[in-house]
Amino acid sequence: MRAWLALLSLSGLAAAPTLAITAGQVDAFQDGSTQNWGGNSSPINMADGGPDGAGDRFLQLSANNFHLGARNQVQWTGDYLAAGVDELVFDLNNFGPAPVAVRITIFGPGGAFTSTNEVALGSGWVSASFSLNEADLTRTDGIGTLDQTLAGVTNLLLRHDPDPISPPGEANLVTASIGVDNVTALPEPGISLMLAAALPALASLARAKGSRGEV
Repeated sequence: MRAWLALLSLSGLAAAPTLAITAGQVDAFQDGSTQNWGGNSSPINMADGGPDGAGDRFLQLSANNFHLGARNQVQWTGDYLAAGVDELVFDLNNFGPAPVAVRITIFGPGGAFTSTNEVALGSGWVSASFSLNEADLTRTDGIGTLDQTLAGVTNLLLRHDPDPISPPGEANLVTASIGVDNVTALPEPGISLMLAAALPALASLARAKGSRGEV
């Protein structure tokens, strides 16, 4: 995951959030804000303690016998198909006291689709990957197609959703606190290979600029 972040940063893709999804975008929370993530779990930007330790900011979500999760309706909306995004990755940590299992749900014109498999969180930071392929998602609302939703995502939800999988709005009460960091939109494999192939040229360009004193 760290190698991907370095590659995306070097290629210029890991830029500040835009108003719609772009391949390679990353929410690292280093600006001190919640980066448009909201909900009833009181998102708080924590000054340090993220995956990279001291000085690495992250988003903390907490619930007391209530829903645990956060949603984004700004930079994580839009046309995922056109952007070439087919996987979302989160760095996550369960601070307890209760067990937590998370899934993502995407909402759009075709309905709501939720990760079929939960990711159970233990203590300590882990990288959780959520595929947006049809084989890895379950329809939890609506009657349209997955492509219709991916072409016009209106809401991205990350939440505690243990087995059995729950439809939107169903309560999964828990008392726990989790950390969220480095929310990343990974591009399709073809784009990934192009980025990897371009890495040596990008590195050479960066070295050349440095030798000329450019910034």
